[in-house]
Amino acid sequence: MTAPEAEQIVMTYTKPFFAFVKTRCASLQDAEDLAQDICLKLYRALLIRDDIDDANKFAWTIAHNALANYYRSRGRQGVGVPIYGLANTLPGQDDITLPIEARETAAKLHREIAYLSKTRRQIVAMYYFENKRQQDIAKALGLPLGTVKWYLSDAKTELKKGMEKMRTSVKFNPIAFEAVFTNGSVGTLGSNSAILRGALSQNILYVTYAKAMTIHEIADALGTSPVFVESEVEFLEANGFLLKQGKGYVANALIDTMTTEYNRTESDMYRMAADLLADELFDALAADVTLGQDGVICPQGDKNFAMWALLPYAIAQSAMPAGGVSFEEVATVRPDGGENICQCLVKEPGAEPMDYSENLKIMGGPAWNESNGMKLWLMDTVWGGNRVNQHLLMYDMASFATFMDGSVLSNEDAAIMAERGYITREVEKVYTADRTMHVANNSPGSNAAAIYDPEDGSNYYGIFRDSLDIVWLNGDANRRILDIANRIRGKHHEALEKIKSMYAPQTPAHMKKAREYTMQHMFYSDGQFIIFALSKLLESGKLQLPTEAQRKSLCAVLVTA
Repeated sequence: MTAPEAEQIVMTYTKPFFAFVKTRCASLQDAEDLAQDICLKLYRALLIRDDIDDANKFAWTIAHNALANYYRSRGRQGVGVPIYGLANTLPGQDDITLPIEARETAAKLHREIAYLSKTRRQIVAMYYFENKRQQDIAKALGLPLGTVKWYLSDAKTELKKGMEKMRTSVKFNPIAFEAVFTNGSVGTLGSNSAILRGALSQNILYVTYAKAMTIHEIADALGTSPVFVESEVEFLEANGFLLKQGKGYVANALIDTMTTEYNRTESDMYRMAADLLADELFDALAADVTLGQDGVICPQGDKNFAMWALLPYAIAQSAMPAGGVSFEEVATVRPDGGENICQCLVKEPGAEPMDYSENLKIMGGPAWNESNGMKLWLMDTVWGGNRVNQHLLMYDMASFATFMDGSVLSNEDAAIMAERGYITREVEKVYTADRTMHVANNSPGSNAAAIYDPEDGSNYYGIFRDSLDIVWLNGDANRRILDIANRIRGKHHEALEKIKSMYAPQTPAHMKKAREYTMQHMFYSDGQFIIFALSKLLESGKLQLPTEAQRKSLCAVLVTA
């Protein structure tokens, strides 16, 4: 750049530079000297640079750097503004024109500004970095002027404290949920385990479980910035996983930490309950059930396969004692349509796992859907196919309604039903040009339809043999099986309640009702207990492992009126 051009630019900044440093220097004389020094540096820089795209930004960068050097040179004498005044002077920690010490200070200051709450960050940025007047900030943010002044003062105090303390990543020692359960129905966002799969959301719930915390307190507990916490907190609150309490947030979930002692207590408790119920209930059901008669239908008449379904179903669906906490009292109705209680498990490092812990990650507990007098009940285990999906249950029910009505399933629906282990379809092709669709009979099993064959472009008359691959109960058989379960439960009720008293997890006041509700279902629709009962029967030899072909539809029951 030529000398006249550089001189002209410097002249336009002489007064703004003086105004800029006048209120930031220890004396008027220092301000005059610093303003002249800035102008000189700008003039020299302009003479040797020909790649300046934004002269205004370049000029103010030199001004900020010069003021930073001024503070640094006087810092040892204790003269000038406090350390938080650097927020106005340091353009950024990546500016290579700054001395190393100033760059390190700038980097630390920028990090500390990130620890401020959202409103404080906005005000600090507008006041120090954008040089806006307090009145203008108040107007832009819709705040009283006094509030802006208070926030600025408070922010300075926070920055000063932050600059004086050591923040390290050691403080952020994240946990990871071992398992997340959905006690109730899911919504369009999916299960709670799908929503809470991120480390940040899990750790926010974990630190807010015992008491309500502000966003700033949450960030401090995690050793991260409120910048990263704010949006996640907003998401978790909007979807019912956090509750607002005063200025803070508290976790709306049951969170248990699995220590070695906790796991041993749970294992002992479940084993004792399984010892009481499993054998007796199995023997009673096995004696009562005659496959193919009295309303109990099972594929290939395999009684072992039938018991894999009937025993868990009888445990989960038997009647609970009257009274107690209702689901509606404690379940969270979520914006996506889900209505459930969220339960999470955290494993303490080095903790010995509870018995059959391999089931925890695959087991989602029993799930069911009822429609038009028909119920489909399912449960996942490590022995069967992992196929429980509450989103698909309504679709499954619609397909079952078509099938049980004796109507023809579409090729697509039949393929899905077969893939999920519900039916087996056999097809015989009979080519003809004039056969029309009809139903061979009104019972599930044999159907017929005219189908277009895309391979050779002809129509054929397909005779379908669709057969159920899950246990099927009519209304009478269902009532009889549940009566057996209720009778045996009644016999051991007091003993089961005594065993349940062994379980006393720490629960904050705001989640005690939810805990009470889940305790009511212990040894009923409690997936972990059912796993212990099945494991006991496998170990005793009363249950045999399913065949590979049976795995998909293991522990599935269809109940019709």
